[in-house]
Amino acid sequence: MVEPRREEWKGREGKPGMGHGLSLSLLLLTGAAAAPVLAAQTRDWSPEDRAVIGDCSHILAVAASQDQVFVATASALLVWEPRSRSWRGPWQPRNAAALGEVIGALADPLDGSVWLVRRGGWLRFDPAIQLWDQGTVPGAVLDAALDERAPVAGLFLRTAGGWYTAQRGGIALPGAAPTRPVRGATTADAVRDNPAIQANSASLLSLTRLRNVRYTAAARAQGFTGRGWFLGTSGAGVLFFPDGAAFPEPLLFGLPGDAVDAVFAGTGGVWAVTERTPIADPGVSYVATNLGQFQWLMGSGSTGLPFARARRIVGRESDLWVATDGGVIRLTPRTEEVSRYDEGRGLPDPRVLDLAQRRGRIVAATVHGLADYTDSTGFRPLAPAFTGLVQAVAVGGDTVWVGTSQGLLASLPGEADLLEPDALRETPAMRGAVLDLVWRADTLVALLDDRLMWRDPRTGRFTLGPLLGSAPGRLHTVVNGRSGLYVAGDRGVGAAGLATSLRRVFTTPGDLPGQVTDLAVDDDYLWVATLRGLVRFRLDLFGS
Repeated sequence: MVEPRREEWKGREGKPGMGHGLSLSLLLLTGAAAAPVLAAQTRDWSPEDRAVIGDCSHILAVAASQDQVFVATASALLVWEPRSRSWRGPWQPRNAAALGEVIGALADPLDGSVWLVRRGGWLRFDPAIQLWDQGTVPGAVLDAALDERAPVAGLFLRTAGGWYTAQRGGIALPGAAPTRPVRGATTADAVRDNPAIQANSASLLSLTRLRNVRYTAAARAQGFTGRGWFLGTSGAGVLFFPDGAAFPEPLLFGLPGDAVDAVFAGTGGVWAVTERTPIADPGVSYVATNLGQFQWLMGSGSTGLPFARARRIVGRESDLWVATDGGVIRLTPRTEEVSRYDEGRGLPDPRVLDLAQRRGRIVAATVHGLADYTDSTGFRPLAPAFTGLVQAVAVGGDTVWVGTSQGLLASLPGEADLLEPDALRETPAMRGAVLDLVWRADTLVALLDDRLMWRDPRTGRFTLGPLLGSAPGRLHTVVNGRSGLYVAGDRGVGAAGLATSLRRVFTTPGDLPGQVTDLAVDDDYLWVATLRGLVRFRLDLFGS
């Protein structure tokens, strides 16, 4: 980047103001705290095009076959493959709300599909061809089973009016009871088989930071899935309890909560920050790009992570840095070490709205000014005469660019206050509130409330782009990708160029499950943080 000559700058006029900001026996288990159901879709999505990852810690049903384990939550169906120790999915039927009514599951040994028993019918999913079918029966389902002597018959469902046979394709016909029924296992079966499961139930408290949870579903491991029990819980996800083991092994999928505040693209996947809610503690989670592996960082068992909400997450070497309402949080994923930087360690205010990292330098934007990270002792004030609210920050060489409610300013070495470029002073339209900043190569791009503005690194001149339109709602984030820029508002996301308006906008509630909070992009996907889950979009969907 070519730094501006000192003559190009003048002192700003005034300071930016404040503001902004049973009888399946016990298999028919009820009462599990269910995660919010996904919003209705505008069209059928393949998991390759769009996937929604949320809180999958509340398990409604579990079923195991010789080589895979099916896991049903209120918002998704997942498959755990023990041989590769990885996940597949998530999948949802077109009417995702139907998953919220699941009360049991049976793996079909005939074709590798799974039957999901509902209170008034069933769902069936074949992961090999990713095909859903479903149907209903008259009355409430009281019992469900497959028939070992009639494996092609389908699923047998008993209601108060008798037995029905649910056939592949979505048809149910009255019929006889199964002659050799195969029912799903229950949590009672698991405890009888292995009393250590009940005896060590207190270990769940350490997995959920002392939140009360219970076992909700069970499936006996068989074949390549090992010897033991897969157990669903109401808050700790899926656990595998090997025979003879004293403690279960957590099989993490998804996030510890649905409300995602920030996302950062790292190596091989992304890191997502979830906020504190009435049913979830804040967490920082790793999500592999292929959705096969997950890691949760939740802080210590006694205190957890010291924040309620976050705004930004960046990486520096092997550490993660999170801008939160409780200061800057530094995490080391390998050791799970947590450090907190607040007013006592150099921040002008613990409410941090943005973080910028470039070539090892980290700058924090707060409600009352800027701070520059120095070393492990903490931050030091930057442009200390400026005590206003900073909405965005970007580092470029010795210059720190600052987005405020009154426009784009900058901090230069040796200056106690922020300065404004002459080029912006000449055009009132360029002096609007700057909501976010990003680099596209060596070009600085600013997001205003209705368009993009960028600075030519050779001349220092600024240019306004076209209006971006109202489809994405109130704008707040811009990120740079391989083939262009991506812009988010609270209602949607779209792609844009420096001189072009938004194209292919995806919005809530049809394409996105909830309000958009942040974006990250890698070589293949755009990751969208929302208050109802993390969404992975294939970049090809946005065109070129």
